[in-house]
Amino acid sequence: MIKYKDCDESLIRKLQTDLMSLKNSILDYSPSDFNRGKLDRIRIRIFKFPRNESCNEFFIISGNKKYVCLNSSFLKRSYYAALQHLLHGISHRFSHFRDEIADEMFCEFVSYSLLDEILEKRGKSFRKRIIKSILKESPKDYNYYFKLAKKLDKMEENILIKMNTRIKNRKISKKNEKKFFKKLLKKNINISEELVEDLPELERGFKVF
Repeated sequence: MIKYKDCDESLIRKLQTDLMSLKNSILDYSPSDFNRGKLDRIRIRIFKFPRNESCNEFFIISGNKKYVCLNSSFLKRSYYAALQHLLHGISHRFSHFRDEIADEMFCEFVSYSLLDEILEKRGKSFRKRIIKSILKESPKDYNYYFKLAKKLDKMEENILIKMNTRIKNRKISKKNEKKFFKKLLKKNINISEELVEDLPELERGFKVF
């Protein structure tokens, strides 16, 4: 369910339409323990983040409630980049990777793959221009994760999707998972957990689309 504030309804309507068109595809990328009901229960919240907040999207769990939050200012400025971020956040909901870098790689791969379905309808030149603009806005480390994810997929199609299912079924140990992805990295990356300061009330004060 999308709830929002400080954002034009026309943007929310477009976002809702695109997400609805991707529903079945999202489920295709998810393992068997994630279904339409769980997807529908994700609480999407769109609001204006504080200026000192460094991220434009975050996924949090509060009790049994799962939230994907998106900066409305970012959505207004760059619709498709915001859609990719939102899809990234949704992907965290069904990612079983325990290694943080592997988790981010998986979510980048899924989000860009889903975005491709929207963009391919607009033609190759439009798709190329939009992807280039998103990569320009995204943090360098996340572009690196996406690059590695594409490299993996060329080696073996849907390898990250298959690994996610195997990890869910406890067929890959945490040690072997970390070892596998460490071999891919050509530079040392330490992910520091993004702490969202001054988390707002996420149930009251929002409009429901």
